[in-house]
Amino acid sequence: MTVRLVEAGYTVHGFDVSEKARSTAKVAGISTYDSTQESIEAMPDRKVVWLMVPAKFVDGVLNEIHKNLSPGDIIIDGGNSFFKETLRRAEEAKQKELHYVDCGTSGGIIGARNGAALMVGGDDKVVAEVAHIFETLAAPNGYGHVGKTGSGHFVKMVHNGIEYGMIGAIAEGMNFVEKYEEELRINTRQVLNPYVHESIITSKLMTWMSDAYHTEGYLESIVGEVPKGETEEEMEFIIKQQLSPVLEAALNQRKATRETPSRVGTLISAMRNQFGGHKVINKD
Repeated sequence: MTVRLVEAGYTVHGFDVSEKARSTAKVAGISTYDSTQESIEAMPDRKVVWLMVPAKFVDGVLNEIHKNLSPGDIIIDGGNSFFKETLRRAEEAKQKELHYVDCGTSGGIIGARNGAALMVGGDDKVVAEVAHIFETLAAPNGYGHVGKTGSGHFVKMVHNGIEYGMIGAIAEGMNFVEKYEEELRINTRQVLNPYVHESIITSKLMTWMSDAYHTEGYLESIVGEVPKGETEEEMEFIIKQQLSPVLEAALNQRKATRETPSRVGTLISAMRNQFGGHKVINKD
């Protein structure tokens, strides 16, 4: 995402805990620093700070950032934060006269590089001031100011719930196809051609599933256990509303693979790894 901004003419000041990530970013034209404080201090005038960190680290990073910001500065949280936590953090920022914007981000690594889907929540005036950043990072028509503060992460949470159901359905379907490969002499890779191209179930997820099947030895290397993801607690929140039986089944499907690894677990893990770089458990 930072490379995309640099290519569009932005000056980006950045920090990452990984020295390797900083080195890679520097080669790409990002001004990198050895601490969050140094990167913020390097920004002239009014500061816009974009966080892209795992949800469990957001509060710690915010504690650092708050010390180095001035009234009127803008914080954008682009990670998978739970929307109720976002509301709390926005209120804390408001007490310090800082603006807080939440941005649900989707599209995986490819989307980040070539144009993501961005679901933004925040005060109308504040969002309007930084809308040019979202428009630069988003795919065509992929940016939406969806509502007030907290709504961006709420809408992304719902998006993740839909994603769970879709991934689970694709994995179940492909597993079922495999069960009948011998009886019907099915060529599973050929099955994926019409599935991926202009069928009703055509999607990026199906394309990533196809890529997994066409990568020699890839699926065979993955244990059928889906590692716990950072969004599962949010999914539990949705399920408690008793409006999402598909999501509940999909989450239970993932949990079951941790007790009994399965081919469905392998296929789910492969899709998650393909689009987001989520870790998989490899066979020894």
